[in-house]
Amino acid sequence: MTRLFFLLLAFISVCNMSAAVPAYTDQKIDLRSVVYESGDGVSKFYRIPAIYTMPDGTIVTVADRRLDSNKDLPGRIDVVCRTSNDRGATWSETSVVAAHDEGGGYGDPALGYDPKTGDLVCVFTHGNGLWESVEGDHAFINVSRSSDGGKTWTAPVDITPGIFSQKKGEAPVHAMTAFASSGRILTDSKGDMWFVLIARPYDQKWPLSCYAVRSTDGGKTWAALPYRVDAAGDESKIVELKDGRHMMSIRNKDKGYRKFAYTSDGGQTWTEPVVSTSLADPACNGDVIALSDGTLIHSIPDSHTSRENVSLYTSKDNGETWEQLAVICPTGSAYSAITPIDDNTIGVLSEEDSSKGGYRLWFTRVRLDENK
Repeated sequence: MTRLFFLLLAFISVCNMSAAVPAYTDQKIDLRSVVYESGDGVSKFYRIPAIYTMPDGTIVTVADRRLDSNKDLPGRIDVVCRTSNDRGATWSETSVVAAHDEGGGYGDPALGYDPKTGDLVCVFTHGNGLWESVEGDHAFINVSRSSDGGKTWTAPVDITPGIFSQKKGEAPVHAMTAFASSGRILTDSKGDMWFVLIARPYDQKWPLSCYAVRSTDGGKTWAALPYRVDAAGDESKIVELKDGRHMMSIRNKDKGYRKFAYTSDGGQTWTEPVVSTSLADPACNGDVIALSDGTLIHSIPDSHTSRENVSLYTSKDNGETWEQLAVICPTGSAYSAITPIDDNTIGVLSEEDSSKGGYRLWFTRVRLDENK
């Protein structure tokens, strides 16, 4: 018991250090490094991780640079990018994906990849905030692309008209405002790209609805599918299952356990969302990917009520049941994003409490088999 106490104490200290560290209590973890540091002299806060591994092994991350406040949009928020060419040990200088302007900040990035062009695709929200939006003044969904592995990015392009509108009949989704779920954009086996739109009702603030948004041209244009997957959800992710279906992992606004819905017709219809009995969710954003053998990997705080103990879980039955794979940080921790690095390694980018206030965004490298 005493040994376990000191191991936990050592791991907690690791989670609050400000530099890369070599050793960990969880035997599956072999590297951790800080990617975005709150109060780094450039920005007071960083939030909202997304991560992707390029075909050449370059690890690309994007996040919110929240210059003045840890609050969501609106505000002086930029989407920024850092990359690693050594599997997460060191990181490049920061490049800017989208800088705040007279129209407001840019935030909540989702990151994906177009295999036909080799471009990175970043989707994010611009302008007014979710709760501050009013008639005639709402948020806009934008997309930028990088053809050089995240070094430079195209100017943001507004894709809102194909997604939502405050006027009925002008777009697939009628809403006061909406935003794209941050984290990973799915590129499925057909080459279609997917993210989940979270829409606020036109005449009230709650509840939020989830809609699948799809691109069939490598992320250049996007269209929301009008089927409302969940009428009481929040940030969600889509993953393709080995049997060809798509699964949506849905943040549970009521806390407790994660929710899941499935489609077998390309998103035209979805099953009624079902509350999991084995994957906790304290109403927080997480991420999900599928390995080549069909195993699902999910990141989420391992708590029913609090944002703490971000962990990885695995499912071998299409999300029916989940088992814990590794604890990323047992202290205060919130949003996370994940990417395969190779057949035996997963990279995690997670928000973890900082002694400077807000979060540090840590990169953690996890081995699926600790004996390899």
